[in-house]
Amino acid sequence: MADENIMKTNQTTIANSADNKLLELSLKRRSIRRYTDEVIDENVINNIMKVALTAPSSFGHRPVEFVIVKDKETIQKLADCKSLGGSQIIGADAVIVVMVNQDRGEFWIEDGAIASSYILLAAEQYNVGACWVQIRNRRGLKKTSDEEIRDLLNIPDNYAVLNLVALGGKGEQKKAYTENDFDKNKIHYEKY
Repeated sequence: MADENIMKTNQTTIANSADNKLLELSLKRRSIRRYTDEVIDENVINNIMKVALTAPSSFGHRPVEFVIVKDKETIQKLADCKSLGGSQIIGADAVIVVMVNQDRGEFWIEDGAIASSYILLAAEQYNVGACWVQIRNRRGLKKTSDEEIRDLLNIPDNYAVLNLVALGGKGEQKKAYTENDFDKNKIHYEKY
């Protein structure tokens, strides 16, 4: 009972504290679609990817893998693999291709989405601009976006490309969310 009270007290202290780092990151994180010429330090990219590798996955299978693309010509080709909306990665210093081994279960979309969310928050921790670009169920120039990206990057057929995450220096500034932006009517307890 004493341990439970200590845990509850610690949770309340953190919830009421200005030191809620995850909430701070979540409030500041916004999709950035314009980038500066800034080169992201390799250590920063490595640390972002370490965070991505900690993302939970269904049954602990860890089916999510990544291709990090820094070559500008290849980034342009990746953008061309999506007939609408691919331009959001142009100008990024790096693009992370999020792919999932489909041999490892039915929850590949969820597994890839969780890892991508971790990347977005980790990027914000380093003040790196980031944007999710949807690939699943999108069209490329001749095939699906997924097929064109797999062809371009030699990704095996048993993998599906869920999305891309562009990373770069923030070429635009967006206001952080505030408590006033929370629609608390979207939160329900016990029943709708």
